[in-house]
Amino acid sequence: MVISARSKSPLGPWENSPYNPILRTQSVDEQWWSVGHATIFDDCNDEWYMLFHGYENGFYHMGRQTMLTPLEWTKDGWYRIPDAIKIDQPIALPDLENKLSEKFDLSDPFNTTVLRSHWRFYKENDDARYACNSNGLVINGKGNDVSNCAPLLTIPADHSYTIDVEIEIEGDAIGGLILFYNERAYSGILADKHNVLANLRGWQFTTEKEVIKRHVHLRLKNTNNIVDMYYSLDGKEWMKIENSFDCSAYHHNVLSGFMSLRIGLCSIGNGKVRFKNFSYQSGN
Repeated sequence: MVISARSKSPLGPWENSPYNPILRTQSVDEQWWSVGHATIFDDCNDEWYMLFHGYENGFYHMGRQTMLTPLEWTKDGWYRIPDAIKIDQPIALPDLENKLSEKFDLSDPFNTTVLRSHWRFYKENDDARYACNSNGLVINGKGNDVSNCAPLLTIPADHSYTIDVEIEIEGDAIGGLILFYNERAYSGILADKHNVLANLRGWQFTTEKEVIKRHVHLRLKNTNNIVDMYYSLDGKEWMKIENSFDCSAYHHNVLSGFMSLRIGLCSIGNGKVRFKNFSYQSGN
C-alpha cells in the first residue's frame, strides 16, 4: 500500500491525503499484489513518477518486481495516479535523447575475459574462483552439493523460457544448470564425468547412466512454472529425462527471504567445470 500525508512540521500534526490509498491491491483478481514501498521523483522535464514494487499474481517466484507509474499534482498540492493510468498496462516511454538501441540479452557465449555484469555468485564475490577467455568460463568446484557450491546466478525476465548451456567436466567435479531460490530450495539437471543427474528440491540422483564422456549440453524448459529437463551430446538432438518439476512455490510466502527464483550454473566438488554457449530464449 502507498499512502501520503503532509505537515508543516516534522512533529505534526499530519494531514492525510484525500486520495489515500494512492496505490493498493484491491482484489485477488488483480495482476499485481502487495504493491507498495514507493518513492516519488521528478525528471529533467518536471514530469513526476512513482517507483514501487509488487508481486505478480501467479508468478510470486519472480520476486518483488520494480514498476513505474506517472503521477500528477492536484491544484491543492496532493499527488495522485492519473485516472487514465492502469498499473497493469504498459505506458509509453518518454522521448529520451539516448534510447537503448538494442534489447538486453541474457544469452552469453562466455568468450570474453570479463564476466558480464548480470552474473553473480550466490553470497560471495570470489574473483579467484573463475576465469574467462575465448574458450569459455571455467569455475572451480566448491562444496559437495548445490546448497553449498555458491552457484553463479542471473535473473530471468519471462514467465516461460528455455535455457541451454554446454559444459565440460574436469577432475571429479559436477556441473549443473538449475533454478535456485536459496540453499534450501532449488531443482535442475547436472552431470558428472559419466552420468546425467537430476536434482529435485535437494534430492539428487543419477537419471542417465554412463552416457557422457566429460562433455554434455544441458537444458531447462520452463513453461509457466512447469520445468522439463533435457540433455544432448551434440547440442542438436535433445533427450528429455523422465523428471520434471513445478517451480511455482519457490517464493517468499513459502520460503521467506525476499528472494526470486534465479537461473544458476553449478560447479561442485573436486575439479572444475567449463561453461560455454549459455542461451536464453523467452517464450514457450
